[in-house]
Amino acid sequence: MQVQAKPVKKRNVSNPIEADDFFGAQYTSTAELGDPQPVLAFLAQAVIETLAGIRDVEQTARWLSDGVYQQLKQRALAFNRQRAAAQAKQLRPNLSIGKISQFSPRDGVIEGVVIVHNRGRARAVAIRLEGYNGRWRAKSVAVL
Repeated sequence: MQVQAKPVKKRNVSNPIEADDFFGAQYTSTAELGDPQPVLAFLAQAVIETLAGIRDVEQTARWLSDGVYQQLKQRALAFNRQRAAAQAKQLRPNLSIGKISQFSPRDGVIEGVVIVHNRGRARAVAIRLEGYNGRWRAKSVAVL
């Protein structure tokens, strides 16, 4: 005996709040978002401070995508373990933000590089920001 499955029909949604599209990530255009330069500067400094062990990754969670948050959390944990094994002191880095370069490959996306200076050393932090739900969120962060 062969049983045929009934085709599943979508339910008719009369209220837009009940629609599945309403609850997903809503892409936001660049025109609707604020200037990305302060966000790039803040995130670059926050990432360096998180890796140095003086800032909790939770403080920047609002500006990070889930994948970036998890990667940063794992790297910060690994750096903290290395410092503890070497019995090194946590020194607060004396950071200053240098040049910020940004490029927009498409609407709602900014790719930026921030130069961060710290006691005779400069680092580049590459960040990809995308507009979600009316604010900038980092989809990728790399410290060079």
